[in-house]
Amino acid sequence: MRTNVHPFSDVCLLRPGEDLLATLREGVDAIGGISKYVHPGDTVFIKPNLTAGMPASTGGTTDVFFAEAVVELVKEAQPGRILVGECSGNESRSIESLTNCGYIDMGKRQGVEILDLDKAEFVDVHVDRPLYREIVHMPKAVMEADVFISLPVLKNHVSVGITVAMKNSFGLVPDDDKLNAHRNNAVEEILVDIAKARRADLIFADGRIGAEGIAGGTHFKKPIAANLIMVGNDPVAIDAVAARVMDQNPRVRYIQWAAMEGLGYDNLDYIKLHGLSIEEAKVHFLTPAEEITGDSQGKVRLCDLESCSKCRAAAEGAMSRFSAVPASLLATVDVVYGPGKWDVPSPVNPRTLLLGDCIRPEYRALGHWIPGCPVDSEAYMKAMSDFDVVCTKCMDATQAVMARFTEEELKEIRVLAANRTIFRGANNKAAVDDLLLAIGDCQAGYCRNHARRGHKISDVDFDKTMVFQPGCPPTADEIENSLREILSRAKER
Repeated sequence: MRTNVHPFSDVCLLRPGEDLLATLREGVDAIGGISKYVHPGDTVFIKPNLTAGMPASTGGTTDVFFAEAVVELVKEAQPGRILVGECSGNESRSIESLTNCGYIDMGKRQGVEILDLDKAEFVDVHVDRPLYREIVHMPKAVMEADVFISLPVLKNHVSVGITVAMKNSFGLVPDDDKLNAHRNNAVEEILVDIAKARRADLIFADGRIGAEGIAGGTHFKKPIAANLIMVGNDPVAIDAVAARVMDQNPRVRYIQWAAMEGLGYDNLDYIKLHGLSIEEAKVHFLTPAEEITGDSQGKVRLCDLESCSKCRAAAEGAMSRFSAVPASLLATVDVVYGPGKWDVPSPVNPRTLLLGDCIRPEYRALGHWIPGCPVDSEAYMKAMSDFDVVCTKCMDATQAVMARFTEEELKEIRVLAANRTIFRGANNKAAVDDLLLAIGDCQAGYCRNHARRGHKISDVDFDKTMVFQPGCPPTADEIENSLREILSRAKER
Protein backbone atom coordinates (compact mmCIF):
# COMPACT_ATOMS: atom_id res chain seq x y z
CA MET A 1 0.00 0.00 0.00
CA ARG A 2 1.44 3.40 -0.99
CA THR A 3 0.62 6.75 0.54
CA ASN A 4 0.81 9.69 -1.84
CA VAL A 5 1.69 12.92 -0.04
CA HIS A 6 1.08 16.16 -1.91
CA PRO A 7 1.84 19.76 -0.97
CA PHE A 8 -1.51 20.41 -2.63
CA SER A 9 -4.37 18.14 -3.59
CA ASP A 10 -5.63 17.99 -7.16
CA VAL A 11 -9.22 17.96 -8.36
CA CYS A 12 -10.24 18.12 -12.00
CA LEU A 13 -13.80 19.06 -13.00
CA LEU A 14 -14.90 18.04 -16.50
CA ARG A 15 -17.95 17.81 -18.68
CA PRO A 16 -18.37 14.27 -20.06
CA GLY A 17 -17.68 13.96 -23.75
CA GLU A 18 -18.94 11.41 -26.26
CA ASP A 19 -15.91 9.21 -25.52
CA LEU A 20 -16.10 8.47 -21.80
CA LEU A 21 -12.66 6.83 -21.66
CA ALA A 22 -11.11 9.87 -23.32
CA THR A 23 -12.78 12.16 -20.77
CA LEU A 24 -11.48 10.10 -17.85
CA ARG A 25 -8.01 10.04 -19.37
CA GLU A 26 -8.12 13.82 -19.77
CA GLY A 27 -9.08 14.14 -16.11
CA VAL A 28 -6.32 11.91 -14.75
CA ASP A 29 -3.75 13.40 -17.13
CA ALA A 30 -4.49 16.79 -15.55
CA ILE A 31 -3.34 15.43 -12.18
CA GLY A 32 -0.30 13.51 -13.33
CA GLY A 33 -1.53 10.65 -15.52
CA ILE A 34 -2.66 7.13 -14.66
CA SER A 35 0.93 5.85 -14.50
CA LYS A 36 1.56 8.17 -11.54
CA TYR A 37 -0.94 6.19 -9.48
CA VAL A 38 -0.85 2.68 -10.98
CA HIS A 39 2.47 0.94 -11.65
CA PRO A 40 3.13 -2.21 -13.69
CA GLY A 41 2.25 -5.33 -11.72
CA ASP A 42 0.15 -3.49 -9.11
CA THR A 43 -2.95 -4.97 -7.56
CA VAL A 44 -5.73 -2.42 -7.96
CA PHE A 45 -8.96 -2.47 -5.98
CA ILE A 46 -11.85 -0.48 -7.48
CA LYS A 47 -14.88 0.40 -5.33
CA PRO A 48 -18.09 1.57 -7.08
CA ASN A 49 -21.18 2.71 -5.18
CA LEU A 50 -24.01 0.22 -5.68
CA THR A 51 -26.21 1.20 -2.74
CA ALA A 52 -29.32 -0.96 -2.64
CA GLY A 53 -28.63 -2.12 -6.20
CA MET A 54 -30.59 0.76 -7.69
CA PRO A 55 -30.36 1.51 -11.43
CA ALA A 56 -27.74 4.11 -12.35
CA SER A 57 -30.53 6.20 -13.89
CA THR A 58 -31.71 7.02 -10.35
CA GLY A 59 -28.43 8.74 -9.55
CA GLY A 60 -27.94 6.34 -6.67
CA THR A 61 -25.29 4.03 -8.12
CA THR A 62 -22.15 4.09 -10.24
CA ASP A 63 -22.95 3.36 -13.87
CA VAL A 64 -21.29 0.11 -14.91
CA PHE A 65 -20.08 1.69 -18.16
CA PHE A 66 -18.35 4.40 -16.15
CA ALA A 67 -16.65 1.71 -14.06
CA GLU A 68 -15.72 -0.21 -17.21
CA ALA A 69 -14.08 2.88 -18.68
CA VAL A 70 -12.05 3.25 -15.49
CA VAL A 71 -10.99 -0.40 -15.75
CA GLU A 72 -9.85 0.18 -19.34
CA LEU A 73 -7.92 3.28 -18.25
CA VAL A 74 -6.23 1.39 -15.40
CA LYS A 75 -5.22 -1.38 -17.82
CA GLU A 76 -3.16 1.16 -19.74
CA ALA A 77 -0.78 1.24 -16.74
CA GLN A 78 -0.30 -2.57 -16.99
CA PRO A 79 -1.38 -3.59 -13.48
CA GLY A 80 -1.00 -7.18 -12.39
CA ARG A 81 -4.52 -7.65 -11.02
CA ILE A 82 -7.75 -5.64 -10.97
CA LEU A 83 -10.46 -6.28 -8.39
CA VAL A 84 -13.88 -4.60 -8.40
CA GLY A 85 -15.83 -5.05 -5.17
CA GLU A 86 -18.78 -3.74 -3.25
CA CYS A 87 -20.93 -4.31 -0.18
CA SER A 88 -24.15 -2.65 -1.24
CA GLY A 89 -25.64 -2.02 2.19
CA ASN A 90 -28.58 -3.28 4.17
CA GLU A 91 -31.15 -2.77 1.43
CA SER A 92 -30.02 -5.60 -0.85
CA ARG A 93 -27.64 -8.54 -1.12
CA SER A 94 -24.46 -7.44 -2.82
CA ILE A 95 -24.40 -10.28 -5.34
CA GLU A 96 -27.84 -9.16 -6.50
CA SER A 97 -26.63 -5.56 -6.81
CA LEU A 98 -23.50 -6.59 -8.69
CA THR A 99 -25.58 -8.73 -11.04
CA ASN A 100 -28.48 -6.35 -11.59
CA CYS A 101 -26.21 -3.35 -12.10
CA GLY A 102 -24.23 -5.21 -14.77
CA TYR A 103 -20.95 -5.69 -12.93
CA ILE A 104 -20.80 -9.48 -13.19
CA ASP A 105 -21.11 -9.25 -16.97
CA MET A 106 -18.60 -6.38 -17.07
CA GLY A 107 -16.10 -8.50 -15.14
CA LYS A 108 -16.42 -11.24 -17.74
CA ARG A 109 -15.97 -8.76 -20.60
CA GLN A 110 -12.90 -7.17 -19.06
CA GLY A 111 -11.39 -10.25 -17.44
CA VAL A 112 -11.33 -8.65 -13.97
CA GLU A 113 -12.36 -10.12 -10.63
CA ILE A 114 -15.71 -9.06 -9.16
CA LEU A 115 -15.86 -9.39 -5.37
CA ASP A 116 -19.02 -9.74 -3.31
CA LEU A 117 -17.86 -8.08 -0.09
CA ASP A 118 -20.74 -9.68 1.82
CA LYS A 119 -18.57 -12.78 1.70
CA ALA A 120 -15.18 -11.12 1.96
CA GLU A 121 -12.45 -11.98 4.43
CA PHE A 122 -12.10 -9.06 6.82
CA VAL A 123 -9.09 -7.99 8.87
CA ASP A 124 -8.91 -5.84 12.00
CA VAL A 125 -7.15 -2.55 11.35
CA HIS A 126 -6.01 -0.46 14.31
CA VAL A 127 -6.38 3.31 13.85
CA ASP A 128 -4.67 6.01 15.89
CA ARG A 129 -6.81 8.64 17.64
CA PRO A 130 -10.11 7.04 16.57
CA LEU A 131 -13.25 9.12 16.52
CA TYR A 132 -15.49 6.05 16.86
CA ARG A 133 -13.45 2.97 17.70
CA GLU A 134 -9.85 1.78 17.56
CA ILE A 135 -10.46 -1.27 15.39
CA VAL A 136 -11.99 -0.95 11.92
CA HIS A 137 -13.02 -4.12 10.10
CA MET A 138 -11.81 -3.87 6.51
CA PRO A 139 -11.77 -6.29 3.56
CA LYS A 140 -8.42 -8.01 3.31
CA ALA A 141 -8.45 -7.45 -0.47
CA VAL A 142 -8.60 -3.68 0.05
CA MET A 143 -5.86 -3.61 2.65
CA GLU A 144 -3.53 -5.74 0.52
CA ALA A 145 -4.13 -3.79 -2.70
CA ASP A 146 -1.35 -1.49 -3.93
CA VAL A 147 -3.89 1.02 -5.24
CA PHE A 148 -7.40 1.81 -4.02
CA ILE A 149 -9.62 3.61 -6.54
CA SER A 150 -13.02 4.96 -5.48
CA LEU A 151 -15.90 5.47 -7.94
CA PRO A 152 -18.56 7.46 -6.08
CA VAL A 153 -21.54 9.35 -7.41
CA LEU A 154 -22.78 12.80 -6.34
CA LYS A 155 -25.58 12.41 -3.81
CA ASN A 156 -27.13 14.21 -0.90
CA HIS A 157 -27.45 12.29 2.35
CA VAL A 158 -30.00 13.05 5.02
CA SER A 159 -27.68 11.76 7.77
CA VAL A 160 -24.33 13.29 6.77
CA GLY A 161 -25.02 16.06 4.24
CA ILE A 162 -23.40 14.65 1.11
CA THR A 163 -22.18 11.21 0.10
CA VAL A 164 -19.34 11.28 -2.40
CA ALA A 165 -15.77 9.99 -1.95
CA MET A 166 -15.36 9.45 1.79
CA LYS A 167 -18.87 8.11 2.28
CA ASN A 168 -18.35 5.64 -0.59
CA SER A 169 -15.82 3.86 1.65
CA PHE A 170 -18.60 3.23 4.19
CA GLY A 171 -19.53 0.38 1.85
CA LEU A 172 -16.29 -1.39 2.70
CA VAL A 173 -17.16 -2.25 6.29
CA PRO A 174 -19.49 -5.12 7.30
CA ASP A 175 -23.22 -4.44 7.47
CA ASP A 176 -23.34 -4.87 11.25
CA ASP A 177 -20.77 -2.08 11.58
CA LYS A 178 -22.88 0.14 9.35
CA LEU A 179 -26.02 -0.53 11.36
CA ASN A 180 -24.29 0.09 14.67
CA ALA A 181 -22.77 3.34 13.45
CA HIS A 182 -26.22 4.55 12.44
CA ARG A 183 -27.76 3.45 15.75
CA ASN A 184 -24.99 5.17 17.70
CA ASN A 185 -25.28 8.38 15.66
CA ALA A 186 -21.63 7.95 14.69
CA VAL A 187 -21.63 7.68 10.90
CA GLU A 188 -19.47 10.77 10.47
CA GLU A 189 -17.02 9.50 13.08
CA ILE A 190 -16.59 6.09 11.47
CA LEU A 191 -16.04 7.68 8.04
CA VAL A 192 -12.90 9.34 9.37
CA ASP A 193 -11.74 6.10 11.01
CA ILE A 194 -12.27 4.20 7.74
CA ALA A 195 -10.20 6.79 5.87
CA LYS A 196 -7.46 6.36 8.46
CA ALA A 197 -7.54 2.61 7.89
CA ARG A 198 -7.41 2.92 4.08
CA ARG A 199 -7.62 6.18 2.18
CA ALA A 200 -8.50 6.16 -1.51
CA ASP A 201 -5.51 6.89 -3.75
CA LEU A 202 -7.51 7.99 -6.77
CA ILE A 203 -11.13 9.05 -7.19
CA PHE A 204 -13.30 9.16 -10.32
CA ALA A 205 -16.68 10.61 -9.33
CA ASP A 206 -19.53 9.92 -11.73
CA GLY A 207 -21.55 13.12 -11.51
CA ARG A 208 -23.32 12.78 -14.84
CA ILE A 209 -26.50 11.85 -12.96
CA GLY A 210 -26.69 12.48 -9.22
CA ALA A 211 -29.32 12.09 -6.52
CA GLU A 212 -30.70 15.15 -4.77
CA GLY A 213 -33.03 15.69 -1.84
CA ILE A 214 -33.23 13.14 0.98
CA ALA A 215 -31.26 10.63 -1.15
CA GLY A 216 -28.94 8.96 1.39
CA GLY A 217 -28.65 5.23 0.91
CA THR A 218 -32.14 4.41 -0.32
CA HIS A 219 -34.23 7.43 -1.25
CA PHE A 220 -33.42 7.98 -4.92
CA LYS A 221 -36.65 9.62 -6.04
CA LYS A 222 -35.01 12.72 -7.47
CA PRO A 223 -32.19 12.10 -9.96
CA ILE A 224 -30.47 15.24 -11.20
CA ALA A 225 -28.41 15.67 -14.36
CA ALA A 226 -25.31 17.38 -12.98
CA ASN A 227 -23.40 16.55 -16.21
CA LEU A 228 -20.06 16.42 -14.42
CA ILE A 229 -17.08 14.14 -13.82
CA MET A 230 -14.62 14.73 -10.98
CA VAL A 231 -11.14 13.25 -10.84
CA GLY A 232 -8.83 13.69 -7.87
CA ASN A 233 -6.16 12.22 -5.62
CA ASP A 234 -7.63 13.27 -2.28
CA PRO A 235 -11.07 12.09 -1.08
CA VAL A 236 -11.31 14.96 1.41
CA ALA A 237 -10.66 17.52 -1.32
CA ILE A 238 -13.10 15.80 -3.67
CA ASP A 239 -15.81 16.05 -1.00
CA ALA A 240 -14.98 19.66 -0.13
CA VAL A 241 -15.24 20.65 -3.78
CA ALA A 242 -18.31 18.47 -4.36
CA ALA A 243 -20.22 20.17 -1.52
CA ARG A 244 -19.70 23.50 -3.24
CA VAL A 245 -20.38 22.20 -6.74
CA MET A 246 -23.65 20.71 -5.45
CA ASP A 247 -24.43 24.07 -3.79
CA GLN A 248 -24.75 22.49 -0.35
CA ASN A 249 -23.87 23.78 3.10
CA PRO A 250 -20.12 22.98 3.27
CA ARG A 251 -20.11 22.70 7.09
CA VAL A 252 -19.87 18.91 7.04
CA ARG A 253 -18.14 17.57 10.13
CA TYR A 254 -16.55 14.46 8.67
CA ILE A 255 -14.87 16.49 5.93
CA GLN A 256 -13.56 18.99 8.47
CA TRP A 257 -12.45 16.26 10.87
CA ALA A 258 -10.63 14.37 8.12
CA ALA A 259 -8.75 17.52 7.18
CA MET A 260 -7.84 18.13 10.83
CA GLU A 261 -6.50 14.57 11.01
CA GLY A 262 -4.23 15.17 8.02
CA LEU A 263 -6.15 12.89 5.66
CA GLY A 264 -6.54 15.57 2.99
CA TYR A 265 -7.47 19.18 2.39
CA ASP A 266 -10.84 20.87 2.80
CA ASN A 267 -9.44 24.39 2.38
CA LEU A 268 -9.77 25.47 -1.25
CA ASP A 269 -6.51 27.41 -0.94
CA TYR A 270 -4.72 24.05 -0.80
CA ILE A 271 -6.66 22.37 -3.60
CA LYS A 272 -5.46 22.81 -7.18
CA LEU A 273 -8.50 22.93 -9.44
CA HIS A 274 -8.14 21.82 -13.05
CA GLY A 275 -10.68 22.11 -15.85
CA LEU A 276 -13.89 23.86 -14.89
CA SER A 277 -14.14 26.29 -12.01
CA ILE A 278 -16.54 25.55 -9.16
CA GLU A 279 -18.87 28.27 -10.41
CA GLU A 280 -18.85 26.83 -13.92
CA ALA A 281 -19.59 23.36 -12.61
CA LYS A 282 -22.13 24.33 -9.95
CA VAL A 283 -25.61 22.77 -10.04
CA HIS A 284 -27.98 23.28 -7.13
CA PHE A 285 -28.95 19.94 -5.62
CA LEU A 286 -32.23 20.04 -3.76
CA THR A 287 -31.37 19.73 -0.07
CA PRO A 288 -33.05 17.11 2.14
CA ALA A 289 -34.80 19.96 3.94
CA GLU A 290 -36.16 21.32 0.66
CA GLU A 291 -37.50 17.93 -0.36
CA ILE A 292 -39.12 17.31 3.03
CA THR A 293 -40.80 20.72 2.89
CA GLY A 294 -41.97 20.07 -0.67
CA ASP A 295 -43.26 16.56 0.01
CA SER A 296 -45.22 17.82 3.02
CA GLN A 297 -46.69 20.63 0.90
CA GLY A 298 -45.13 23.18 3.20
CA LYS A 299 -46.40 21.61 6.43
CA VAL A 300 -42.90 20.62 7.66
CA ARG A 301 -40.66 23.67 7.41
CA LEU A 302 -36.94 23.22 8.09
CA CYS A 303 -34.87 26.35 8.64
CA ASP A 304 -31.09 25.85 8.46
CA LEU A 305 -29.26 28.79 10.04
CA GLU A 306 -25.77 27.88 8.80
CA SER A 307 -25.73 24.72 10.92
CA CYS A 308 -23.04 22.09 10.94
CA SER A 309 -23.96 18.58 9.82
CA LYS A 310 -24.56 17.49 13.44
CA CYS A 311 -27.78 19.41 14.08
CA ARG A 312 -28.68 19.33 10.41
CA ALA A 313 -28.67 15.53 10.36
CA ALA A 314 -30.67 15.36 13.58
CA ALA A 315 -33.30 17.72 12.21
CA GLU A 316 -33.56 16.35 8.69
CA GLY A 317 -33.21 12.69 9.61
CA ALA A 318 -36.06 12.78 12.09
CA MET A 319 -38.29 14.89 9.89
CA SER A 320 -37.71 12.78 6.78
CA ARG A 321 -40.17 10.21 8.17
CA PHE A 322 -42.91 12.77 7.69
CA SER A 323 -42.22 13.01 3.95
CA ALA A 324 -44.15 9.75 3.49
CA VAL A 325 -47.18 11.00 5.44
CA PRO A 326 -50.00 12.54 3.39
CA ALA A 327 -49.93 16.33 3.87
CA SER A 328 -53.62 16.26 4.79
CA LEU A 329 -52.67 14.37 7.97
CA LEU A 330 -49.98 16.85 9.07
CA ALA A 331 -50.05 20.01 11.15
CA THR A 332 -47.61 22.78 10.25
CA VAL A 333 -44.37 22.62 12.23
CA ASP A 334 -41.22 24.77 12.07
CA VAL A 335 -37.82 23.28 12.94
CA VAL A 336 -34.96 25.78 13.32
CA TYR A 337 -31.27 24.90 13.82
CA GLY A 338 -27.87 26.53 13.50
CA PRO A 339 -26.09 29.64 14.87
CA GLY A 340 -27.07 32.08 12.12
CA LYS A 341 -29.60 34.87 12.00
CA TRP A 342 -33.27 33.85 11.82
CA ASP A 343 -35.81 35.87 9.92
CA VAL A 344 -38.40 35.44 12.66
CA PRO A 345 -41.90 35.03 11.23
CA SER A 346 -44.82 37.02 12.56
CA PRO A 347 -46.64 35.44 14.20
CA VAL A 348 -44.37 32.62 15.34
CA ASN A 349 -45.93 29.21 14.76
CA PRO A 350 -46.89 27.70 18.15
CA ARG A 351 -45.43 24.42 16.83
CA THR A 352 -41.83 25.68 16.59
CA LEU A 353 -38.83 23.58 17.60
CA LEU A 354 -35.41 25.15 18.06
CA LEU A 355 -32.56 22.64 18.13
CA GLY A 356 -29.10 22.72 19.61
CA ASP A 357 -26.75 24.68 21.83
CA CYS A 358 -25.80 26.91 18.92
CA ILE A 359 -29.25 28.53 18.60
CA ARG A 360 -28.92 32.20 19.52
CA PRO A 361 -30.23 32.96 23.02
CA GLU A 362 -32.68 35.57 21.76
CA TYR A 363 -34.56 32.90 19.76
CA ARG A 364 -34.86 30.22 22.44
CA ALA A 365 -37.99 31.59 24.09
CA LEU A 366 -39.83 31.81 20.76
CA GLY A 367 -40.58 28.10 20.64
CA HIS A 368 -39.68 24.81 22.27
CA TRP A 369 -35.91 24.87 22.57
CA ILE A 370 -34.05 21.56 22.93
CA PRO A 371 -30.41 22.02 23.97
CA GLY A 372 -27.63 19.62 23.06
CA CYS A 373 -24.87 19.09 20.49
CA PRO A 374 -26.50 17.26 18.88
CA VAL A 375 -29.90 17.23 20.53
CA ASP A 376 -31.09 14.11 22.28
CA SER A 377 -33.17 12.17 19.77
CA GLU A 378 -35.70 11.03 22.37
CA ALA A 379 -36.30 14.60 23.53
CA TYR A 380 -36.71 15.66 19.91
CA MET A 381 -39.24 12.96 19.10
CA LYS A 382 -41.13 13.54 22.36
CA ALA A 383 -41.51 17.19 21.42
CA MET A 384 -42.81 16.16 17.99
CA SER A 385 -45.30 13.83 19.67
CA ASP A 386 -46.39 16.55 22.09
CA PHE A 387 -46.99 18.84 19.13
CA ASP A 388 -49.26 16.22 17.50
CA VAL A 389 -47.75 16.98 14.11
CA VAL A 390 -49.45 13.89 12.72
CA CYS A 391 -53.19 13.34 13.09
CA THR A 392 -53.81 11.20 16.20
CA LYS A 393 -57.15 9.66 15.24
CA CYS A 394 -55.55 6.27 14.53
CA MET A 395 -53.58 6.37 17.76
CA ASP A 396 -56.64 7.13 19.88
CA ALA A 397 -58.72 4.47 18.13
CA THR A 398 -55.96 1.86 18.45
CA GLN A 399 -55.32 2.55 22.12
CA ALA A 400 -59.05 2.17 22.81
CA VAL A 401 -59.02 -1.29 21.22
CA MET A 402 -55.78 -2.32 22.92
CA ALA A 403 -57.22 -1.47 26.33
CA ARG A 404 -59.31 -4.65 26.02
CA PHE A 405 -56.17 -6.80 26.06
CA THR A 406 -53.68 -7.55 28.83
CA GLU A 407 -49.99 -6.73 28.75
CA GLU A 408 -49.31 -10.45 28.83
CA GLU A 409 -51.30 -10.94 25.64
CA LEU A 410 -49.48 -8.03 23.95
CA LYS A 411 -45.96 -8.79 25.18
CA GLU A 412 -44.55 -9.94 21.81
CA ILE A 413 -45.73 -7.11 19.57
CA ARG A 414 -44.92 -3.53 18.62
CA VAL A 415 -47.67 -1.15 17.52
CA LEU A 416 -47.29 1.96 15.36
CA ALA A 417 -49.85 4.68 14.78
CA ALA A 418 -49.76 8.44 14.14
CA ASN A 419 -46.20 7.99 12.83
CA ARG A 420 -44.85 6.84 16.19
CA THR A 421 -44.47 3.76 18.35
CA ILE A 422 -47.45 3.76 20.69
CA PHE A 423 -46.77 0.37 22.27
CA ARG A 424 -43.90 -2.05 22.61
CA GLY A 425 -44.39 -5.31 24.49
CA ALA A 426 -41.99 -6.51 27.14
CA ASN A 427 -40.59 -9.24 24.86
CA ASN A 428 -40.39 -7.11 21.72
CA LYS A 429 -36.89 -6.01 20.67
CA ALA A 430 -37.91 -3.58 17.91
CA ALA A 431 -35.77 -5.63 15.54
CA VAL A 432 -36.20 -6.21 11.83
CA ASP A 433 -37.91 -9.56 12.44
CA ASP A 434 -40.21 -8.49 15.28
CA LEU A 435 -43.99 -8.68 15.20
CA LEU A 436 -45.24 -5.33 13.99
CA LEU A 437 -48.76 -3.92 13.78
CA ALA A 438 -49.02 -0.64 11.84
CA ILE A 439 -52.28 1.28 11.94
CA GLY A 440 -53.34 4.07 9.59
CA ASP A 441 -52.53 5.52 6.21
CA CYS A 442 -49.61 7.47 7.68
CA GLN A 443 -47.72 4.19 8.30
CA ALA A 444 -47.75 2.94 4.71
CA GLY A 445 -44.33 4.40 3.90
CA TYR A 446 -42.77 3.00 7.06
CA CYS A 447 -44.04 -0.50 6.28
CA ARG A 448 -42.54 -0.41 2.79
CA ASN A 449 -39.17 0.74 4.12
CA HIS A 450 -39.19 -1.74 7.02
CA ALA A 451 -39.63 -4.69 4.69
CA ARG A 452 -37.09 -3.40 2.17
CA ARG A 453 -34.42 -2.76 4.78
CA GLY A 454 -34.86 -6.19 6.26
CA HIS A 455 -34.46 -7.95 2.93
CA LYS A 456 -30.70 -8.35 3.10
CA ILE A 457 -30.07 -9.02 6.77
CA SER A 458 -32.98 -11.36 7.32
CA ASP A 459 -34.78 -14.14 5.49
CA VAL A 460 -37.96 -13.30 7.39
CA ASP A 461 -41.23 -13.37 5.47
CA PHE A 462 -42.55 -9.90 6.26
CA ASP A 463 -46.03 -10.95 5.18
CA LYS A 464 -45.98 -13.08 8.34
CA THR A 465 -44.31 -10.69 10.77
CA MET A 466 -46.02 -7.43 9.86
CA VAL A 467 -49.68 -6.45 9.63
CA PHE A 468 -50.67 -3.13 8.09
CA GLN A 469 -54.20 -1.81 8.55
CA PRO A 470 -54.95 1.20 6.32
CA GLY A 471 -57.55 3.84 7.01
CA CYS A 472 -57.79 7.28 8.57
CA PRO A 473 -58.80 6.04 10.99
CA PRO A 474 -59.75 2.40 10.42
CA THR A 475 -62.86 1.21 12.17
CA ALA A 476 -62.60 -0.33 15.64
CA ASP A 477 -63.50 -3.71 14.14
CA GLU A 478 -60.72 -3.43 11.54
CA ILE A 479 -58.19 -2.51 14.21
CA GLU A 480 -59.28 -5.36 16.46
CA ASN A 481 -59.14 -7.87 13.59
CA SER A 482 -55.62 -6.72 12.69
CA LEU A 483 -54.55 -6.88 16.32
CA ARG A 484 -55.88 -10.41 16.70
CA GLU A 485 -54.09 -11.39 13.49
CA ILE A 486 -50.68 -10.24 14.75
CA LEU A 487 -51.34 -11.90 18.12
CA SER A 488 -52.17 -15.17 16.38
CA ARG A 489 -48.81 -14.99 14.60
CA ALA A 490 -47.14 -14.47 17.96
CA LYS A 491 -48.63 -17.77 19.14
CA GLU A 492 -47.28 -19.54 16.05
CA ARG A 493 -43.68 -18.61 16.88
